[in-house]
Amino acid sequence: MTVVPLTTLTSVVAPLLRDNVDTDAIIPATYMRSLDADHGRALFARWRYRDDGSEDPAFVLNDPRFRAARILLAGANFGCGSSRENAVWALDGFGIRCVIALGYSDIFRENAYKNGLLPIAVSPAVHAALAPAATAGTLQVTVDVAARRFTTTAGDAITFDLDARRQASLLSGADEIGATLRERERIERFRAAHRARAPWLYDTRGRDATPAPTSKP
Repeated sequence: MTVVPLTTLTSVVAPLLRDNVDTDAIIPATYMRSLDADHGRALFARWRYRDDGSEDPAFVLNDPRFRAARILLAGANFGCGSSRENAVWALDGFGIRCVIALGYSDIFRENAYKNGLLPIAVSPAVHAALAPAATAGTLQVTVDVAARRFTTTAGDAITFDLDARRQASLLSGADEIGATLRERERIERFRAAHRARAPWLYDTRGRDATPAPTSKP
């Protein structure tokens, strides 16, 4: 998927106040049979749709107040379970660019950053303060990635942890490959210096040496 830069984001916050929302709940395995699948439609499919395929009006993202939500408020250990990257694709496909939660599984958090989704971890006190307004549909949040801060409808400003490397990737929209390619000149300088120090590792035409094929007796 193409990573879109995330600089600032203002949205109503959709409350999914459950702990241990696993990746199979975020996107069931049956929706992962093709890379061309509509991941956004598959988001929380078992909760969003009834057995006949119609929308369940009781689910939060089917509530007209939250259909355009770009920020999700979740509980503890969000994204646990399997390592499927499709879970982040499903959130992004629906339009969710930020999740605020009490905590995340390590693999989900890494997958989120790789795909331009911001996982913000907050303390229980902050979470408890946000939950009532989110449930009422009156919580709007503005996220400022450069400032590592989000502000609420009430004017409260909450800072969050975000290391410089991940911040830079979010702001630029660069995935890991893009971030590596930005260092192309440094990589080439290292390769040239390494070739000078250890020329026997390279063939005479300047390409990386490859082992000669061996034949079986």
